[in-house]
Amino acid sequence: MLFSAVSFLPPAGPRSLTGEQFMRILDLGCGAGQDLAVWGVTDSDEVAGVDINEERLVIARGRFPRRIYKRGAGECLPFGDESFDRVISNVALPYMNIPRALAEIHRVLVPGGTCILSVHPVSLTIRELRDAFPKPIPTLFRIYIVANGMFFYCTGRTVGFLKGRTESFQTERGMRMALKRAGFGNLSFTRPIGPAGERLIVEAEKIPVGHPSARGDSGSPTRPEAAQDDA
Repeated sequence: MLFSAVSFLPPAGPRSLTGEQFMRILDLGCGAGQDLAVWGVTDSDEVAGVDINEERLVIARGRFPRRIYKRGAGECLPFGDESFDRVISNVALPYMNIPRALAEIHRVLVPGGTCILSVHPVSLTIRELRDAFPKPIPTLFRIYIVANGMFFYCTGRTVGFLKGRTESFQTERGMRMALKRAGFGNLSFTRPIGPAGERLIVEAEKIPVGHPSARGDSGSPTRPEAAQDDA
């Protein structure tokens, strides 16, 4: 991975992920399960995780034996239709074919279910690319990341690199197009203030068929969050 991981907390505090009711939650790109641990998710919720790295999944299974962890890609989730009330993903979507991954997220969510996604804005991409130049990352791949991010900005789509590898930066414009095309509405975009500010938090709802919002959603513009919300 070109980018380093960042902390990922819900904008309104840990219980904003589950509320006070039982929820079925999928952690997409779960790694060792570290993100849900800081979200305040407990074993009273039904939690599953998926990741392409089996070594990290072994750690997650050891830490959280009551949760379900499966190896798989975001573009082909190993779960049935309408299996979850909420899907979260912390800085995993930038390494996927975003339209395919969003289609899969939409498939596994129940109508009215929501996703909360942390992605790479262009500012983080520029900084990481600048810092990476002394390192042995091929120049062609650097150019590809920037070009793929611009393509996503214009079209809401991404293209793969060699051997199916995909990476890009995400913009609010591109995410709006991709999410609406996948069938999501009630879009919200947040840029936290503070150390976690170099990321874009996206929230979206799977609109039930026939609901007035199914016509498409302009969503709310990017809003800054108070610094204490990142604590």
